Amino acid sequence: MPDSLSSEPGSKVSDPQHSQKLLRVLRLFWQEQSFHDALLVVDGEELPVQKNILAAASPYVRTKLNYNPPKEDGSTYRIELQGVSMPIMKQILDYIFSGEITLNEETIQDMVQASDLLLLTDLKALCCQFLESCITAENCLGIRLFSLHYCLNHVHHVATEFLQTHFGDVALTEEFRELPADRLCEALAMEKLNVGNERHVLEAVVRWFGHDSEDRKVHMKQVMSAVWQQGLDASYLKEQAMGEPLMREVIREYCQQVLGGDPLQGEALLAAFKPRGYSECIVIAGGEDRKTRKPTSETRCMCPLYDSSRQAWITLQPMSAPRLGHGVVTAEGFLFAIGGADEHNTVLDSGEKYDPDTNTWSPIPPMLQPRQNFGGWRLDGLIYFLGGETNNRELTTV
Repeated sequence: MPDSLSSEPGSKVSDPQHSQKLLRVLRLFWQEQSFHDALLVVDGEELPVQKNILAAASPYVRTKLNYNPPKEDGSTYRIELQGVSMPIMKQILDYIFSGEITLNEETIQDMVQASDLLLLTDLKALCCQFLESCITAENCLGIRLFSLHYCLNHVHHVATEFLQTHFGDVALTEEFRELPADRLCEALAMEKLNVGNERHVLEAVVRWFGHDSEDRKVHMKQVMSAVWQQGLDASYLKEQAMGEPLMREVIREYCQQVLGGDPLQGEALLAAFKPRGYSECIVIAGGEDRKTRKPTSETRCMCPLYDSSRQAWITLQPMSAPRLGHGVVTAEGFLFAIGGADEHNTVLDSGEKYDPDTNTWSPIPPMLQPRQNFGGWRLDGLIYFLGGETNNRELTTV
């Protein structure tokens, strides 16, 4: 070959099936118990393995090999594992060679424990996906607790969201009735329980109490402290106090403050009781004042799905500027108000964000151009504003 060609770089080519072909052969070796150089000891049983493949798949096994390397006397190397059953280990070995595994509800907890021990992060992620797909009203409390033990953060988040969204169904299950008092209080304290009316929380507590009233009576003061009693209607409590004995006992012992006090109004009501779940509140911000016929910065809210004592408008912190013809969008638990015209008929590009936890407004970056009477929406974590107008022209920009 001429020297002028020898310096030219070659073309790199690859076989896209190379790794799969290699895995298939290695799997065949494992199934036939060929070329094995170690014994995996699980539950007193021995399983021939290739230690380099097991070490490549599991950082846990790799660490054991590094700290306790094979002896040079020709003896068979033994890898002993505690806390993993042989059937689970065989499934994991099959997964190592194939990348596929069959998961089911009967063995998923054992599989999570084993993948956690062996530091098989990809397998653990597959288990998490499976667990999330299995969540129902009957098991979400158990899965939520299990996910905490093994730091399955996303599973815990999904199970918590399910509990909050389907609390009414969860409260009817055996898992709920068997909850210890501390875990029940933790669940009842959630702000975003989708209950519609706090009476459903009280009724769930009474059912839990009735499941073992003798032993649970000592915990009732603690449990009832997690019920948002300011959300209970006095007329409802008076009616229930004439009914079923267990409910009568609970109301008599723990709800007298609601029955005996004067009903709260306005800001005092807002400060004492924030309804669970922001989605159940209607909020109005700005607009035109009926008396002055000018833009206003006032902000109010109402919770119409609650009892009659909640069907009143509550005054919130006003916006920093009056706005009319502005856009209002909710996102990530906040309320955004942007644009519109102020009391001087000046079209605004400014915006602000309302935080319901602190009852405060804070400024946000302005739009690229002022606009009023436009459309707005939230999509994939972003807020869009479309069209509208200024004082002298219509807009088609976003």
